[in-house]
Formats: sequence, structure tokens, C-alpha cells
Amino acid sequence: MQIAGVSAARPGSIYALTAWWQHFTRWWLSGLREAVPPGWLNWADGEAMPKVMIWRDHDVIVCKLISVAGEVEGRVPYQHFDAAVLGAWLADHGLKREQVVVGPVVPRDQFFLRDLSVPKAALGALPKILDQEVLRKTPFQPSDIWHAATVVAEGAPDVLAMCHWIIRKDRAEKALADLGLKSSQVDFLAVDDASGEAHPAIAFREASDEEPAWVLRAVRLLAVAGLGVVMLGLAAFEWSQASVAASVETSLVEARQGAQSGRDGISPTARLRALKADAGILEVWDELSRILPDHTFLTESRIADGKVTLSGFSADAARLVRIIDQSPLFSGATLTAAITPDATERKDRFSISFKVRGGRTVRPPGSARSSAS
Repeated sequence: MQIAGVSAARPGSIYALTAWWQHFTRWWLSGLREAVPPGWLNWADGEAMPKVMIWRDHDVIVCKLISVAGEVEGRVPYQHFDAAVLGAWLADHGLKREQVVVGPVVPRDQFFLRDLSVPKAALGALPKILDQEVLRKTPFQPSDIWHAATVVAEGAPDVLAMCHWIIRKDRAEKALADLGLKSSQVDFLAVDDASGEAHPAIAFREASDEEPAWVLRAVRLLAVAGLGVVMLGLAAFEWSQASVAASVETSLVEARQGAQSGRDGISPTARLRALKADAGILEVWDELSRILPDHTFLTESRIADGKVTLSGFSADAARLVRIIDQSPLFSGATLTAAITPDATERKDRFSISFKVRGGRTVRPPGSARSSAS
């Protein structure tokens, strides 16, 4: 016996989302089936999702696990049975609740039955056909019942003989409560046939033989793989952008250094040496500005190889030699030319040379001229 359709009252948005997801999974699985070797499909299709049938036998609740490995039956006292006990029983057999479909067996007399003949070409619209059958040919409203159709036999070549199962929700909830369960805790309703064998009649969710366990795993694998691809793509994009940014920054630094070297023609090493030399020259000028009298000013100065030559005018040029020699920074001060009076400046013209102690200056790029008052 196979469940060919199901209908129940559901909010429109949830129903639309569920229908879209089912359409997508069927489309994806159809492509997967075309790509998978036939031998693999035969093996996978044989792995149907295990079913658990539950019914009451006097003061005992019977749980029957049906899987490809065989059938296992367990019995629990009626007063102790509930969803938690069912979960513990499944765990004892190495299964979780989400790995099986659970269906309580409801007495056959609780259902309203109708016989249908449905063309095979119309099976895709079977849920709508069943809804119309309920509205036109039964006293029930779709919101008050659960219903579905199962295939009984093939009639004409293109027609299926079906049984339309209808049960009121209040009756179904009462039957479930008698087993210690709720409709939210089961996946389908089952019913006994003439031989006493239980078969699914009304499914609450898509988990039948048409979609075995490997289908659910394949869809989950697709979702996980899609998420992994997105995360790897984002990581690769971030890494590539970081590499590009680092390369651009390095190129900019090199370009700035090259442009600076191109403007003055001095290498970085020579620039450092020049900075050190500048520090020595500044030290010399600082000392001269400290020791030279205010009535003295310079017209020319030269600094090279630790030797300083000064020319200028002073009101007491003869005393300058002694003043320079007394500095801790200078030594060996001597006049390089005779002191001559200048009528225009009304001061003595002088020219003096001396050394910087320890040779603390190096040869600068050129000579410097300055004056001080």
C-alpha cells in the first residue's frame, strides 16, 4: 500500500515555501539521478527510511521497527509510554528520532473511506483532486480533517484504483492521546488492512518510500557543500584583496623612495651621512654664535675635513684668536692674514682658521657663507 497524496490545513506562506522546497529538491535529485551510475541508484533506493508502527494491545503499547535490516518489536506498559520512552527505545537500537518515521495505528472504523479512480496522468494534481472530492462529495471541511489517498490496484491501463482515507482531527487526536502521543510527534497515521497488517494511510510530512533516507542526506549534503563553497569563496576573495593591497602599498613605498632619490641624486646611505654631517656643522655654528662677540660679524666661512676658516670684521680682531682657543670644541686658532683696518666698516678685517677637536665634522657638499652680528 502506498500513500499517493496528502492534504491538511496549513498557513499559506508555509505551504508555499514547503512546495517550493519540494519542487527544488525533486529538480536537483532528477539531475543527480542522471549523473549517478544505475548500480549505485539500485543500492540507494533499497535503503528506505525505517518506520516505527505503534499500537495498543490491551495494557501494552507495541512498537514495531521496520527497516531493511528486518523487523524489531518492543513492548512497553501502557501507563509508562510517551514520546520520551519511544526515544529511549530507539536509542537502544542505535537510532535517533529524526532517523525514523513514526506512525500510530488508528482503528479502521475511525476513518471515512471512499473509492476513487484516478488517471495516471492526473497524479501530479492529486492533492487538488482530493480537496475537491472533500468539498463536493463529503460533509467535511478541509480544515477539520486529515485525508490522503493510497493505491489499491491498477484498473484500466492508464487508471489507478485508490482508497481515499478521511479522518476528523478530533478523532485522530483522541486516538493519539490514547497512545500517549500528539500529532506533532508523529509522521503518519497507519491503519490495519483485512489481513491485520498495518500500512501507512495519511502522511503528515514527506518521508515515504518515494524519498528514501539517502535523499535527505543528499539534500543536506548539498546545503552544507553550498555553504562551504560560499565560505571558501569569501576567504579566497579576502586573501586576494589583502595580497593586492600589500603589493600596492609596497610599490608606493618604493616609488616614493625612488622619486626622492631621483630628485636629489643622493642614495639613502649618503643621505644618512649627510644628516650626521649636518648635525656636526650645526654644532660648530652653535658654538661660534655663543663665543663670538656682538661687535663681530662674518662675511665668509668654510668647513672642510674638520677645519674651519672664518673671514669678517670685528672691533677687536686680535682678541678673537684667544676667544676661539678657549672653546672646548675648537683648537689651533691662527690668523691666516694680517689684520687690516677698514675705513668703511670702521672695524678690523680678519681671517682666522682653526680645527674642530676630534675631527667631528665631515666634508659637506659645498662651502657656506653667513654673517652674524
